[in-house]
Amino acid sequence: MGNGNTEIKKVTINGSFGSRVMVAMPRNKYANTYVHHDIDSISFVVEASPGAKIFINEKQIEASVPSFETSLECGRNLFKIKAVSPDGDSEHSIELKVFRAFPSPVWKKVIDHAPWVPRDSAGELVYKNRIWLFGGYIPQTVNDVWSTSDGIEWIRHNDVPSSVGIDIPVALNYKDKIYLFDIAGILYSTTDGNTWEVVSDQTPFTGRHHMGGAVFQGKMWVMGGVKDKTIYNDVWSSTDGVNWTLELEEAPWCKRQIHHTPLVYDDKMWLFGGGVMGSSYFPFIAYNDVWCTSDGIHWELKTANAPWPARIWGSTVVYKNRMWMIAGYRSEPESRHFGDAWYSVDGANWTEFKQHASDWKKASGTVPVTVETPMWEDRHESSVTVLNDTLYLMGGMIWPLRNDVWKLKIDALCFLTQPRFESYVDCLYEYHAFADFAASGQKAKYRLINPPEWLSIDSDTGRVYGIPKEPFHSTVTIEAYDDFGETARQEYFLDIVPLN
Repeated sequence: MGNGNTEIKKVTINGSFGSRVMVAMPRNKYANTYVHHDIDSISFVVEASPGAKIFINEKQIEASVPSFETSLECGRNLFKIKAVSPDGDSEHSIELKVFRAFPSPVWKKVIDHAPWVPRDSAGELVYKNRIWLFGGYIPQTVNDVWSTSDGIEWIRHNDVPSSVGIDIPVALNYKDKIYLFDIAGILYSTTDGNTWEVVSDQTPFTGRHHMGGAVFQGKMWVMGGVKDKTIYNDVWSSTDGVNWTLELEEAPWCKRQIHHTPLVYDDKMWLFGGGVMGSSYFPFIAYNDVWCTSDGIHWELKTANAPWPARIWGSTVVYKNRMWMIAGYRSEPESRHFGDAWYSVDGANWTEFKQHASDWKKASGTVPVTVETPMWEDRHESSVTVLNDTLYLMGGMIWPLRNDVWKLKIDALCFLTQPRFESYVDCLYEYHAFADFAASGQKAKYRLINPPEWLSIDSDTGRVYGIPKEPFHSTVTIEAYDDFGETARQEYFLDIVPLN
C-alpha cells in the first residue's frame, strides 16, 4: 500500500478486446497480463485517490481523462504507475507487465455466418479452384450445393437430385468431375455443380453410408461403412463409378464407420480414426490407429494408438506436406467435442498444433489476465479442406450448429513457441524453442546467433539453457534450419535481474 491516504485503487486496460481489470497482488505488484500478437496497442485507465496526480512511466496523465494509450512491443512491456498526493507528500507506486506474443500461425475467422444454413456432416472438396459444400445435417439431412473461392462470397448451385439427402458423403474430384454418394449409396456426378446425373444406383454401396473414399493411383476408392446392422472393412476401386472391383474383402484394420476422408500422401493411401456407433451414443467405439497402403490391398499399421484421443466425426486433410486430424467427438469415457488439431509427416509421430502462447492461458481463478488468440470452438463434423495454400474449417456441430468459416495460413518454417523473457542471476534459465513446417518436412535444428557465453542451445531439441552469473539485458536470437537451407529466426529481449 502507499504512504498516507494516496492509493491506486483500480487499473483497467482497454483495447480491441474490450476491457480487462488488472488483478492486484501483494507488495504493490500486479498480475502479469498476456495478449495475443494482433493486439499491438492498449490504453490504461487508472483510478486513484481524489486529486492524486497519475504518472505512467514518468509521463503524467491528464487529470480530467486518466487514460494512457501506448503501443506494445512483442515480448515484455513494463509499465510503472505512480499516484502522487496533491501536496506531494505521499505516493503509491505499482508495476505492471504486459506480454505481447510473437507472431506465429493462428486460425483467423473469415466470416461469422456464411449464407448456407448452419450444419455439420456436409461433404466438401476443392474443384476448379473453389471450395464446394454438399448437403449435411441442419438438423435434418439436406442436399443443397454451395461453392466459394475465398470463404466469404458463396454461390448456391442446383441441389443434388437425391430423395434422401447428403450426410458425411464420399465426395471425390476425379477426371474433371465431382463424384458424390448420397445417404442411400447412390452415386451422382457433375462437371459444373448445377447439372447432376446418376452415375449408378447399383453400386456395391447401395444402402450403405459412412464409407471412406479417395482418389488414388488413377482410380476412385471406397472402403468401410455401415449398411443396416452390418459394419464393413472391405476395399473397392473403380475407374468409372459404374464398374467396381473388390480389391480386399477384409482389410487388416477393423470394421468401422469412416466419418472423414481417407488421405493420399507420400504416394500412399492413409486411413486413421473412425469408429462404431449404433442407434444411441452408448456403447461407443472410437479408434486412433493409423494405417497406410501403397496399392490399396496391402496395408501397414503405422501406430495402433496415435497421441490424439480416439474419436469419430473428426476431419482429415493434407496441408503443408503433413497429414492432419482436426476436431471430432467421443461419448466415452466422457461426452465431449474436440477443438484440437494434430499433424504428422509419417503417420507414426504426431504433433499438436497450438495457437501461439497457448501456455499463457489461465487454468482457473483471476490470474493471469489473458487475452487469447481467437479460435473456433470445440466441435465435430466440420468441413475442412485446402485452397490456395490455406487451410479452411467451416461449420460443424456444437449446439447450436455453426456456419462460421475459419482459415489457417502457414507460409514456411516458423517458430510456434513463446520465449521466456525474464529470469534471475545465478539461476537456471530455460526456454524450449520449437519451430516447424519446413517445406522438406524435416524436423528443425537450432542454433544461437552471437549468444552470450553463458547461454547454450541443444541443436536437436531447441532447449535454450544457461546460468547467468550477472545481470543480462540484451537480445537473444535463435535460428531454426533444415538440411535444405530453409531458416527462421526468433529474436527476443531477455532480462536477467538479481533476486530481490
